[in-house]
Amino acid sequence: MGLMRDVNVPLARVARCDLHLRRMRRKLERLRRDDHSDSNVLAILAVEAFYRPRARRLVEYASWLALSMLGSRSAERITVGIAQVRLSHWRDLGLLDSERFSIDNLARVLDADSNYEACHRYLSGRNLLHESDPATLTTAYTGAARPHYAAMLEQALITFAVEHPRSGCSQATGAPAS
Repeated sequence: MGLMRDVNVPLARVARCDLHLRRMRRKLERLRRDDHSDSNVLAILAVEAFYRPRARRLVEYASWLALSMLGSRSAERITVGIAQVRLSHWRDLGLLDSERFSIDNLARVLDADSNYEACHRYLSGRNLLHESDPATLTTAYTGAARPHYAAMLEQALITFAVEHPRSGCSQATGAPAS
């Protein structure tokens, strides 16, 4: 019974991953048309959007507002936007004037172009824009080795680097493509 559960979890993740990458395609193609075409950045945005769905990001924005109202410095550690970049990094990268919540700051972290720019500047500052190893990118971007994240990142890189990909996440896990 436990073995079946262990098999089902990765298979469910693969199916959700494939669907997510198909859904992200249009958003990422819009960024690409706007001359935001670095494949590492686009792949990270796709993976971060998978792991932090919209509902979870809404909770983060509410927390950001509450912590700002309380004057807490803890807000700087919250990760926001599709790119899931810490508020302190948004500030350090020159994309926000402070970590405090404001309508202007919220609009900035909700904007796809700004998220692309935040991720691009973050990777550029760490000399990772041309890194080809998904595990290295994963560790640098998330702060730890995360095998499932790295597998999804690898597939996102494949999916968004070619004009017409055949498959999504199933290649990264060895499961047959559907």
